[in-house]
Amino acid sequence: MTLGSLDDFRPLMPKAVTAIIVGAIALASLVALLWPQLPTSQLFGGGPTQVGVIRRQITGPGMDGQVGALAPDFEWNAPDGTTRKLSDLRGKVVVINFWATWCGPCREEMPALNRVARGSDATFLEIDLLEDGARVRSFFDSLALDSLQPILDTDRATALRYKAFSLPMTFFVNADGRITHVEYGGGLDEAAVRSGISTAR
Repeated sequence: MTLGSLDDFRPLMPKAVTAIIVGAIALASLVALLWPQLPTSQLFGGGPTQVGVIRRQITGPGMDGQVGALAPDFEWNAPDGTTRKLSDLRGKVVVINFWATWCGPCREEMPALNRVARGSDATFLEIDLLEDGARVRSFFDSLALDSLQPILDTDRATALRYKAFSLPMTFFVNADGRITHVEYGGGLDEAAVRSGISTAR
């Protein structure tokens, strides 16, 4: 009895199974290629499920975190993939709120900030200190905060420039980019937020 080659003992794979496997690989490759363009991708980490992230500080004369000074400029990556700067918002009133999910007073005043933002032409930037995007996004979703823009300050560099040494702190910036009012501590209600905005008109 002679032994044949190893190929003689290899089970033959049916052609139908081979075609299914090849088709599945091709389909997976196509989905991977088209996934970023599919609207359903937003449900799993794209678009509105993300938050902004500050990427660099922009220095300049007269910038300081106090009333009367130019608001310290910074640049961030927005969830839609664009890059934005605080100075791009000149011509509009901007409310900059420094906060964190672990801060009780921050959590309490967020709904009031959101309600005012919903009916205002001011831009509300919510600068979170030293937390990850998933935690911040989950917090925003749990309170349906749909009119505030969450942005991560991952190294606290922005907070330090604004001298935001305690949380929450809210800065009201006028159309010229100057800080007109600062609220220290929590407990902001809608009236206080509107009053701060009025100082920047």
